[in-house]
Amino acid sequence: MSFYENRRIWRCQGCKKQFSIKVGTIFQDSPIGFDKWLPAMWLIANSKNSVSSHELGRALFVTQKTAWFMLHRIREAMLTESFTKMSGTVEVDETYISGEAENMHEYKRVAMRGAGKRVVNKITVQGARERATGNVSASVLPI
Repeated sequence: MSFYENRRIWRCQGCKKQFSIKVGTIFQDSPIGFDKWLPAMWLIANSKNSVSSHELGRALFVTQKTAWFMLHRIREAMLTESFTKMSGTVEVDETYISGEAENMHEYKRVAMRGAGKRVVNKITVQGARERATGNVSASVLPI
């Protein structure tokens, strides 16, 4: 692979195709630079309530139409709980997580007495790991 600094693109030596780092992400086919995307993601992720496209546009000094476009792409990526899809061989496992009984309130300890190894008052967490890149994703499963 070779990098063309003046155009900020890469060129594959095998297939001779040119591509940028935005290919395969939510940033693909967007003329908006990372200097706008990254602050937008930070604003959306750290807002207590939702962010409107007007507010985002004012904060980033872009038009409302551009802010709406960015907002929808970021929300879609957050909805899937991942900005990239896993591919190749993916390992998936789940576990049950609970605090130590001595750290629990008494009413919770009483509820767990005699439960043995049954799943009582525990949260199920699912994790996935992509073997090739090592990307990890974890989520709490509904009961």
